[in-house]
Amino acid sequence: MTVSAYQSRLPGMRARMVARRDDTTPLRWTWLDPCKAAPIQGRLPTWFKFVHALDFDTRVALSPEYHCAGVARPAAIPVAGTLLLGRGERMVNVRLDHPTVDLRHAKISTRGGQFLVADLRSTYGTFVDGERVRREQAIVRGSRITIGPFTFLFDGTSLIPQATASATQLSIWCDRLRRVVTNRVTGAPLTLLHDITIAVRPRELVCLIGPSGSGKSTLLTTLSGRMRPDQGRVVVGGRDLHAEFDAIKHDLAVVPQRDALHASLTVRQSLWYAAGLRLPSDTSSREIDAAVDGLLQEVGLAERQGVRVRDLSGGQLKRLSLANEIAHKPSLVFLDEVTSGLDELADEEMMQLFRQLVDKGRAVVCITHNTLNIERNAHLVVVLTTGGRLACVGAPAEVCDFFAIKRLGDIYAAMAKATAQSWESRFRQHPLFRRYVEERRPAAGPQAAVSQAATFRAVSARRPIGHARQFALLSGRVATLQVRDIKALAVSLSQAVFTGIMLAAAFGDLEHWDDAVTGLVKQRNAAFFLLVSVFWLGCNNAATEIVKERVLFERERAVSVDAGVYYLAKLCVLGMASLVQAFLVYTIVDSVCGLPCSGDAAGALQQALSVTAVAVLGTLTGLAISALSKSEEIAVRAVPIVLIPQIVLANVIAPLEGVLRWAAQILVSTYWSFQAFTSGVEEYYPPGDDPPAWLPPMGMLGVHAIAMVVLALVGLRPPSRGGGR
Repeated sequence: MTVSAYQSRLPGMRARMVARRDDTTPLRWTWLDPCKAAPIQGRLPTWFKFVHALDFDTRVALSPEYHCAGVARPAAIPVAGTLLLGRGERMVNVRLDHPTVDLRHAKISTRGGQFLVADLRSTYGTFVDGERVRREQAIVRGSRITIGPFTFLFDGTSLIPQATASATQLSIWCDRLRRVVTNRVTGAPLTLLHDITIAVRPRELVCLIGPSGSGKSTLLTTLSGRMRPDQGRVVVGGRDLHAEFDAIKHDLAVVPQRDALHASLTVRQSLWYAAGLRLPSDTSSREIDAAVDGLLQEVGLAERQGVRVRDLSGGQLKRLSLANEIAHKPSLVFLDEVTSGLDELADEEMMQLFRQLVDKGRAVVCITHNTLNIERNAHLVVVLTTGGRLACVGAPAEVCDFFAIKRLGDIYAAMAKATAQSWESRFRQHPLFRRYVEERRPAAGPQAAVSQAATFRAVSARRPIGHARQFALLSGRVATLQVRDIKALAVSLSQAVFTGIMLAAAFGDLEHWDDAVTGLVKQRNAAFFLLVSVFWLGCNNAATEIVKERVLFERERAVSVDAGVYYLAKLCVLGMASLVQAFLVYTIVDSVCGLPCSGDAAGALQQALSVTAVAVLGTLTGLAISALSKSEEIAVRAVPIVLIPQIVLANVIAPLEGVLRWAAQILVSTYWSFQAFTSGVEEYYPPGDDPPAWLPPMGMLGVHAIAMVVLALVGLRPPSRGGGR
């Protein structure tokens, strides 16, 4: 290989040009931006490189999304033939180095004089003018193509990369937001937000403060796209957030007040699963490990990565919750009272962490109540007052001057001296309003122009990561949780053994009895209570599995997780656990009591399959209870309500007639499980009564299983976005 290097001055920067050639690699010219050096004055550097081969196949690499001040954006990228875009090295023509971009994400080709864009089944999608590309789509001059955080403007022959964030570009802007709901007590209209207009720029830490009921959480929920305003709009990077939510939401992260973490996992395991569920399907385990290493360093938990979540302090739990939500490197982070409940030191450390996130290029909007740490760390303070009115926006010192107070902690007492309307009117006439509201309005231009006619519309769910990968991650996490909770695992096994021993002791040897009637009753009851016990164990295992992590599931659903895959992962792992318990009980009872069987291999197989079906059906019933319950307490109390009819209405303890028998046939699973288990075995039935066939009751158990699956999926339906949450 021969190498020659020399210095060359490019517009807006100084660069080093390197030419190289070997037997397999064509000669390429590479420009390396010297901004890759250490950060200066707290700004996150960026770098990009252009590689031009001798065959004019343009290769461009952009990374990351934040550009150094004073560095020109990349030149136009000609579209000739087929242009592949993605994050894979040596796999694409235009490399976009960001975790939300697939290895091969999209392609742009020319055919019949048209330029066509196609999405290559990417995780986060490809968008043209805010619309997701479903099939090959033509683009024209002025079309805007969005891939992850990268936006390109098509000028008719080339792609022109647009800066995603710079020191002067608006990050998020809301215009005259209004939100009115109905008071549940009086039925009168209740205003939550009243004509709120604010702007947040990149590298700004903005704190929302105000008295209770001033609309802080409503504003944060609206800015993050989780709630639609009744009036006004939210603009992110020149695009209407709600009209183009599907294209923008990957660049947002919301960290709610309530921590949703698995206590049995280690810090690293928790982050690994979170990153795996947020990064594209083609992300390798090595890349996930690297991402987790970076997150641990970023939030200051590297030295605690082997510690179980349950052993973390309050501040460390908040750091882990934050790390889970920023695994995909979003540009905008919304924090809903995440420092609540922390002591003074932990609160200060969290605010310093937020400031570090901001210094690396993100914009952070948070609700917090510790005004001392706001003064030390925040760039802007947004003050809301009663009725969701905007009372002030400014730097902490400017807000203090506006309210004529010496420290921010006195703001609530100062606000009580005048009405909400008075503070709103005073602020609109103050120079701060012009500086932080009017002067920050986006100017008309290709990046800021938003259609005034943009309307809210239903947006499709982002294509989740591959179902196979989702299932592997989710089932692996469920299995890990089961294994790591040693006490719960021991209790589960002990339940099965204890139940088997109690049944064996109660019914004893079934091959010897004093009279035929007693023997018949004991045999029927032994088989019946075996099946009821198996059903109960499966139901009990699963009854709280979904409801106890509902908050976490809703978060993961918002970024990638498919409800059906989540449900299937739960079912497979918990179903296997129930089967282990079922066959422990069955083995103990059959070994001691000698349950009657048809005597051949087919009869034994039928009984084993019947026990298997009952165990799975019990798990399905437990998952349905869990999905439909609002709390763990309700789920636990629902188990006996479901179990008692399985005992009383099974037509074993007491014969059923008329409507009651008809209802039992429709609703009671043990009615059919007993018939399936005892099919073909005359010892379970009085002389003259023929035992039932095996397939019909198994078919009814299948119908009941389908009904439980449907009920669970209904319980897993997402809440309406229209009304917010």
